[in-house]
Amino acid sequence: MSNDDKELEEFLYKIIHEISKENASIVFKGGLALKDLLSQIHKSNIIERRTIDIDANWTGEKNLDKITKIFSNAVKKVDATCKLEVSRLPNENSSMGFKILDSEKSVLSKIDLDIKNNPFYVVYKFEDIDIKYSSLEKMLADKLSALSGSHVFRRAKDLLDVYLIIKDNDINIEKIKEILKYDSRELENFETLISNKEIMKDSYEKLLGITNKPLFEEVWNKDIKFLIDNKLIKDK
Repeated sequence: MSNDDKELEEFLYKIIHEISKENASIVFKGGLALKDLLSQIHKSNIIERRTIDIDANWTGEKNLDKITKIFSNAVKKVDATCKLEVSRLPNENSSMGFKILDSEKSVLSKIDLDIKNNPFYVVYKFEDIDIKYSSLEKMLADKLSALSGSHVFRRAKDLLDVYLIIKDNDINIEKIKEILKYDSRELENFETLISNKEIMKDSYEKLLGITNKPLFEEVWNKDIKFLIDNKLIKDK
């Protein structure tokens, strides 16, 4: 990870901190949340995946002006030369997007916001700030849901994230099922994933910005064993 990447991540974490100071109705998820949680569990030998965006659930009222004001103020407090711009208005799926622009109006980062409740979170304490992050089980449920279907060919990073979540962590499979039921989702059969190992390997090898990147076979075998052991797929 380059120094620029590190600076951007630090910038985004500061924005997360400013938003959390306002006790906003938000639960952060995605790569930044996962990295922060895992870094607290495993203090050394961290595998880091480059993350340049903020992902979150807005769990309160769908009020565009309020949401935009909170995010815009947070960006300004971190860097007064930057500004927030709405890139996607809430649609029928209740999601919206923002762009963070620098002083030259170049896009520094993006914010993807799902406007839906997420009761499956942990409170991460940073100094005197309480930050809500999706639990490891919630993030794993989301990753498994994505990998179980037919649109997996751009999901190589999810393979790695599943590996990071299940590696050296106690995962409650019943909690995964509870989360999926709450979200009215069912896992599909992972058939497309299993049948296209070589394509997934090629996509994985092309993933950039990963520190201490594990070999594909290690990631693949760990993930597939998890699916088999928890009877999510049959042993072949």
